[in-house]
Amino acid sequence: MGRLLPHIGLRTVKTGLAVVLALFLADLRASPLPIFAAIGAIVAMNRTVGDAFESCRTQFFGILLGAGFGALFVNLFEGLRYVGIGLGMMALILLCVSLRLRFAVPLACIVFSAVCLSPADQALYYGVNRLLDTSIGLVTALAVNIALKPYNNYGQIVRLLRHFRQAVPAYVEERVLHGRYPDLSPLEQQLHRIAEELALFEKQYVLRPQGRTEQAVFLRGCEQLARSVYQELAALCAMDERGCLSPENAARLAVLGLTAPEGMAVPPRRDADVVGNYHLDNLLRACTFLDEFDAAQQPAAGQEK
Repeated sequence: MGRLLPHIGLRTVKTGLAVVLALFLADLRASPLPIFAAIGAIVAMNRTVGDAFESCRTQFFGILLGAGFGALFVNLFEGLRYVGIGLGMMALILLCVSLRLRFAVPLACIVFSAVCLSPADQALYYGVNRLLDTSIGLVTALAVNIALKPYNNYGQIVRLLRHFRQAVPAYVEERVLHGRYPDLSPLEQQLHRIAEELALFEKQYVLRPQGRTEQAVFLRGCEQLARSVYQELAALCAMDERGCLSPENAARLAVLGLTAPEGMAVPPRRDADVVGNYHLDNLLRACTFLDEFDAAQQPAAGQEK
């Protein structure tokens, strides 16, 4: 029976709650346009707090500018409505661009048109009520998103970093021990995924306390370590020959769980030997730091779930 029921995510629940609260608040002020309170709540309910703030900013400034310009131009060009709409639209777009509010242009133009198409004696009334009701929805959704278990993908980032580190030995074995050229695109895709999740983590805590800021900075450092591993692998794969493996690096391959065949490790003699061991040394150092991070963060990741 449980399999037949769809999964109801937390964001779905928060959206429904925000809409109900927004409509309730709109009813308290006897709003003539409660639908815009619901629309504001729906639009503002994003995955992260940062995205929610961005949606609120777009909605608020778009409606404020559109309603204000509409009320002005509908009275200035009362007998020439279409001329007023055309001139006002151009002026509104130029204003948004000059104020660096390009993100608000589409919504501002839509609200401006709606106000201009209203009767002249109701244009200001419509614009003010739309702004008030939308603001109710925006604030309500933002409050619900912040207060009700905000999205947290810290543990997901830790797991992605761990999976990246666990995938590295196979690539090193292919290139360093067997002299083959592995396809690095899967590792690159993992790096993209880590970067995307990190961006979400940073957006979620716009008003985060110091501890959250430190976590974000630390995770970015770990991402850079993972990128260093990838770059060193790419450098090794770009070499025409792998070069000889130094005894020191042969011993350190144990960090990745790899054992060099007997007789393969000899002191570097050629430029290719020196360059190859340099890149491998950097890779092994980065892997060691990633291992230390993973060991330290496993308890913290469990607490963040």
